[in-house]
Amino acid sequence: MKLELLLVGGLILLWGLEPWVYYFLCRQRKRSWRACTIEKATLVGLQDLMPFHSFKDKQMMLQYCFEQTKHSVIVDYDKSCLTALENNQEVFIFVDPSNPSSAFLYRMPNRIIAYLFPLIGTLLFTLALT
Repeated sequence: MKLELLLVGGLILLWGLEPWVYYFLCRQRKRSWRACTIEKATLVGLQDLMPFHSFKDKQMMLQYCFEQTKHSVIVDYDKSCLTALENNQEVFIFVDPSNPSSAFLYRMPNRIIAYLFPLIGTLLFTLALT
């Protein structure tokens, strides 16, 4: 029973640490990449003509300006980014200075998994070791 608790606790702890690793890697990449303001967002679907809500792979094309030249990139659909742009808020995309057509949109990791799962994993570890 203790071995099973130890294994389940380890898996839950690793699952909870994944958003933190993603967060720290994005923070590290942000130091070398440049933040550019998104000027325009267009919803894109790579399938036949159909309503956007029925697409399986929802994506959006973002237009940004880097060193007075306009670029665009297709990223996964992010509802919070789209609503912020509709509310006339500034949203940033991180652009590689050596290759401006390469960019990524930072997403906040799932906070419930990031805070709750490491706590549950350590509790299961302590339960297994006592």
